[in-house]
Amino acid sequence: MREYPERPLVGVGVILIRDQQILLVKRGHEPNKGLWSIPGGLIKLGETAEEAAIREVKEETGLEVSLGAVAGIFNVIIKEGNSKIKYHYVIIDYFGEVTGGTLRHGTDVTDARWFEINELNNIETSPTVKKVVELFYSSACNVKNHKLSRIIDI
Repeated sequence: MREYPERPLVGVGVILIRDQQILLVKRGHEPNKGLWSIPGGLIKLGETAEEAAIREVKEETGLEVSLGAVAGIFNVIIKEGNSKIKYHYVIIDYFGEVTGGTLRHGTDVTDARWFEINELNNIETSPTVKKVVELFYSSACNVKNHKLSRIIDI
C-alpha cells in the first residue's frame, strides 16, 4: 500500500540527460499524478536496485538504458496535515544513458518525452526534477563521469 505506509518504500529512478535535454514522464497515479518526473518506480522483492531501475525505464518509456553512478538518494515524505504521513519514499536515482528502444509512454505514465533544460520552468514537475538538474550541472558534480553522492530531503 503506497498511501499511509507502515514503512518507507524504496524506489529508483534514472536521470537521462543528453544535448541539454532531459527525459521525463508524466505520472498517471498519485503521488505526483499529472506531473512530469524522472522515470522510475518501486523495487520489487528479489530485485536489485539496478535491475529495478532498468526495468522501470523500459516499462515507462520503451527505452533500454545502461546505468552510471548513483546521482543521489532522495527522501520524499509527504504529510497529511501536520503529522500523518501519507507517502514515504526513499528514492535512489542513477545517471544513465539510452542504449536502445523506441520512446513511447508505457505503464503508470500518460506521456514520455525529452524536454529542453530551459523548458523546465514552464512545465509542472515533481519536486525532485529541478533538484536533479541543479545537481547534474552543479560544480559538485563531475558531469563527464557522472559522479555525485548526496542525500536530499524533499
